[in-house]
Amino acid sequence: MPKVHAYCHCSDCRELLQVPFHSVLAFAPEKVQVTQGAKEVIAYQHPTKKMQRIFCKLCGEVLYNTNAMGWKLISQLLFKKCNNNSLPMEFKPTKHFFYKDRVIDINDHLEKSD
Repeated sequence: MPKVHAYCHCSDCRELLQVPFHSVLAFAPEKVQVTQGAKEVIAYQHPTKKMQRIFCKLCGEVLYNTNAMGWKLISQLLFKKCNNNSLPMEFKPTKHFFYKDRVIDINDHLEKSD
C-alpha cells in the first residue's frame, strides 16, 4: 500500500516534473523496483534538490520520482495507464498537500493542507 495517495502542489515537484501538480502514490523505497527493461532506465538527479526523476531512455516516460525523504512516487496517471485505466479505491487521492503553493485552483471535496 502507498504511504500517501494525494495531490502534491509543492514547487519541488512542479520543477522536477514540469507539471502544475503531481497526482502521487508514494511508496517506501523498497516497495518499488523496475522488473523489466531495467537497462533502459535512466535517473536524472536534480542539481540542487535531493530528488530524482527515473525515466525510460527509449520512450521518455517517467516511471517514478524520488523526494527528499527517499520515497518513490508513482504518478496515479501512470498507474492507471498500466492497469486498464483503473485506480483501486484504496489508491484514490485523499487530499491536496502544499495547496498554498498551488499554481492552479482545484475545486473538489478533498482536504487542502498547507
